[in-house]
Amino acid sequence: MIAALGCAGHRPGTHAAPSPAWKAELAYTQQAVAQGHYPQADSALLAFAIAHPASREAAESEFWRALVALDPRNEHHSAAEAIRALTAYSSYPEPRDHDLEADVLRRTASALTALSEATAQAASQADSARTQADSVRTEADSARLARASRDRTREEVQRLRDSLDKVVSALTETNQELDRIKKRLTAPKP
Repeated sequence: MIAALGCAGHRPGTHAAPSPAWKAELAYTQQAVAQGHYPQADSALLAFAIAHPASREAAESEFWRALVALDPRNEHHSAAEAIRALTAYSSYPEPRDHDLEADVLRRTASALTALSEATAQAASQADSARTQADSVRTEADSARLARASRDRTREEVQRLRDSLDKVVSALTETNQELDRIKKRLTAPKP
């Protein structure tokens, strides 16, 4: 991606030839990116821009920093950093080699940022919905447990009532038997 975009907007003959230092820096950057050494590539580009602040190549270094920042293989890729680098690139005086590409990349980075924000918002809403669902499930489980406990309590109360009724019935029979025994004992003997 980086090599293709780097060449796409180059218009030969419109500027002075790049300095040998820039050619070496760009070659190092491309090699570092190809090997997955993104922080080193970015640091080298930044150092070049600091060392040659008013040069046309300093602007180019910002363009390349944006490409490095946007590469999805870069663990530290950042659309916001790419937008910052592209804005810095556009702030250099014309002529610049990659204005069209920089505009396309800025729009792409802005779209990525919006997409990332929408994804984060959707993830947050999904987490919130899961939390609510868990809460509803917990409440439903609590209500089910309460109903089961209430049902067990009702069954226990009914069992105790039935047991009490049997005891009262047995007590009544025992009292009746005692009354019969008393009558026999108190009845005059013939």
